[in-house]
This record gives sequence, structure tokens and C-alpha cells, in this order.
Amino acid sequence: MTIDSDARRFADDPAGFFGHSYAAMHSVPHQELTALQTAALQMRFAQLRDRVAVLTTMADEQGITRIERIDDAAPLLFQHTVYKSYPVSLVIDLRFDRLTRWLDRLTAADLSSVEVSGCQGIDDWMRALHAQTDLRPVHSSGTTGTMSFLPRTVGEADRMFVTSRLGLVPGLDPFAAADARYRHIVWPAFRYGGSAIMQFADYLVRHVAGSEERFHALHPGRMSSDVLFLAGRLRAAQARGEVEGLDPGSALRARKAEFDQAQREMAAGRPAFLARIVERLRGERVLFMGSWSTTYQLAQEACEQGLTGVFAADSSVVGGGGAKGVVLPDGWEQVIERFIGVPQLRHCYAMSEVMATHMMCPRGRFHIEPSTILFVLDPQNGSVLPREGVRTGRAAFFDLLAETYWGGFITGDEVTVDWSPCACGLTSPNLARTIERYGDKAGGDDKISCAATESAQRDALDFLIGELV
Repeated sequence: MTIDSDARRFADDPAGFFGHSYAAMHSVPHQELTALQTAALQMRFAQLRDRVAVLTTMADEQGITRIERIDDAAPLLFQHTVYKSYPVSLVIDLRFDRLTRWLDRLTAADLSSVEVSGCQGIDDWMRALHAQTDLRPVHSSGTTGTMSFLPRTVGEADRMFVTSRLGLVPGLDPFAAADARYRHIVWPAFRYGGSAIMQFADYLVRHVAGSEERFHALHPGRMSSDVLFLAGRLRAAQARGEVEGLDPGSALRARKAEFDQAQREMAAGRPAFLARIVERLRGERVLFMGSWSTTYQLAQEACEQGLTGVFAADSSVVGGGGAKGVVLPDGWEQVIERFIGVPQLRHCYAMSEVMATHMMCPRGRFHIEPSTILFVLDPQNGSVLPREGVRTGRAAFFDLLAETYWGGFITGDEVTVDWSPCACGLTSPNLARTIERYGDKAGGDDKISCAATESAQRDALDFLIGELV
């Protein structure tokens, strides 16, 4: 095998490349992994440099025609605002033709002939994209008041889950008989939705549960993207003290009652859901996956009823993303462990903009998936910190699983990485458990500084929203 053919197999099918072994995936020597990632990054750049309009604009501005080393891609990493750079008025005024034009500049897919007239909200718009293209765009939760939209395809999402399930469900054998290959999944949330986490459910059914019968959701319906957008706008306006002046548009305003009703149904449905999963799945080996706050509420109610050790001890309980503003009490992890009957919860570090799910090891370190290239940037000047030793700075990633959009992305997260092998035995770069948003730190400054690329980033943003309003 040449390094180029290895790189293609590695980027296009990381699970298969490593024999569907999580341990093998995270035990590649640093120098060998760097060579693989460099070749795969070069391949993605060559594939997308002239096919993703925003990337073309940035690369032209800086005269970048090829990538020699991993760090050469740093000037082309998108700011974390790029995927929500559209004018919010396009959603409020139902100008989904222009929102489609904005998204078209972020993907190699051709969206020029997509028909979106008549769309009365984000839900309708996403359904139109599903029906007319191979895209399955996902969006963020919108808790800041603006949603990010990512133009992901069916193939990219499938590849993500074939890879992610290795970390989510230890010991899962993709080649075993059906009973051993699949697990029951407990999902204390809506079954359907357009957000990245809600669409997670669709692929969990396909790749981990194997059927809808093994997937147990708290609410059988859909979490409306329009309702989430409205909720995020209301929360952000409330935080600024501007609710009175907020005009979300008549179409969204009419759905406020739907949002309130959905929240009431979720809370009211917990007792019946708890009784149902206890009766149906007691003693089973399950994947229990949801936000820590919802999982804790369910576990607390169960423990108050004397329901402890309900599932098999080798079940997998996965959560991440924090509590979204909910402060959990001391000992919350032990409450969940006691209810489910597992010795330890499994934390993950993930985000809508990057497809990989980075799992925490028994030593309390988040291990970066090999299909994701980690950059740690100096928070003052944006330069790439050395890929050795222990470094603290702004996390940035290149997602090698992305083949139809540019996978380079700068986060708002402050992380501490150790590039050395972990005490758990895995060799992949690993992050300390404490990850803080720069916007939440003292002073709240989340400005991304990089003098070399500031004008290119500005030109890219100008290009993205040009002629849309």
C-alpha cells in the first residue's frame, strides 16, 4: 500500500481501516498517525479547493494552492461563526431561497435548482432539501439565538456512525449475529428532529439498535426546528432584556404555544417512560444516551421509587455537552450509576460541526478520534501551538470524514491537550476533562485572532452573505 491509498481508505472508512477496533484506532504511533492525517488532509483539500465556494475565496485570498504539512491548513480553518453567518432575517421573513443560496456556497453539492418556494419554516426547508438532494443538513441547538446549519450528506453521516459506534458501545461486534450485533437504546428525548443530536437517533437506529423496536424514545414525535429556533431567540433576547422588542415573525410567533406544549409533554411523559423501560428492558445490556440533565432527572425519580441496578452492568451510559444551563447537584453521577447499574458513566466531547464523538477514557481524558485532526491555537494570535507535550489554547479541528464540505473549524473552546500517550494505554491526543468556553471566561472575549488570515476570513464572510439581504 502507498501512503496515498492508505490515506484514502483511512479518510473514507476509518472503522474499516482499523478493523472495526476502537483500541487499534487509538493506538497508532504519533508519527504514523501524522503521516496518515497529512496525506488525507491533502486529499480533501485537492477534492474541495475549487468546489466549495467559501474555501475557494479563502484559499485565493491567501494564495494557497496545496498543503504540505498539517499546520499549513490553519489559515483555512473556518471561524465558528461561519455556519451561522446568514442574516437571521432570512428565516424570520421566510426567504428560504436566499438561505439556500447561502448554504450552496458551503457545499460541493449543487443546490441551484432546489425549489423552496412555499416553505413556511426551517422544518419545511429541510424537508425540501431532503427530498431534492443527497443532503441531510443538521443544525445546532440554537441556544445562543442563532442556529448553525451544516450541509452534511447521507453518506457522510453513515460513515460517522459506523465509526462512532466503536466508542459508544464497547465490545459491539459489527460482524456478529443480529442478537449480539445490536443493542437496545434508551433515548430520553424526542425521536425525531433536525438538530445534530436529534438526527443522531436516526443513525443509532440503523447502526446500533438495528430496528425501531430496539429504540426507546421518551417522546415519539418530532422536536420542531422552528420551535427550537424560536426558543433560542426568546432565550437570547431574555438574557439581553429585550424580549419586549423581539419580533420573531408571525410564522414563528404562532408556534410559541407548540414549544410550551412540547416541554410540558416531555416532563409529563417521564413517569410512564420510566415504567415502560424498566418493565421492558430490566436486566438487558443497553446503550442509554441523552443529556445529563434529563438522564439525572429520570434516575432521581427511579431511585426515589427504589428502582436501582435496572440494566446489565456492562451497559453503556453516554452523555455530553454539559447541562445546557442546568446546574446539577453534587453526586449526580452516582445517582445515574445507581439507577442504571453501571460502575461508571461515559462522557464524550462532541459538537454539531465535527462528526466524531470523542470519548473519555477511564483516566478522565477525552481521546480525539484519528479521523479528526486536532489543532490547538494560541488564543492571542491564532498561531498553531507545537504538536507535542502539554498545551493549552483554543481548540480547532479538521474533520476528515467531511468530503462534500470543508472540515476545518475553529471552536470557542479552551482545551488542554497532552500529545503524549495516555496512562490508559491509548496513544491518541487526549484532552483534560475541563473544557471552558472563551466567551464564558472572565471578560467574555471570544474574538478569534490571527493576523495572517483576518482579511481572508472577512472576505469569506462577506462572500457568504453577499447579495442575500
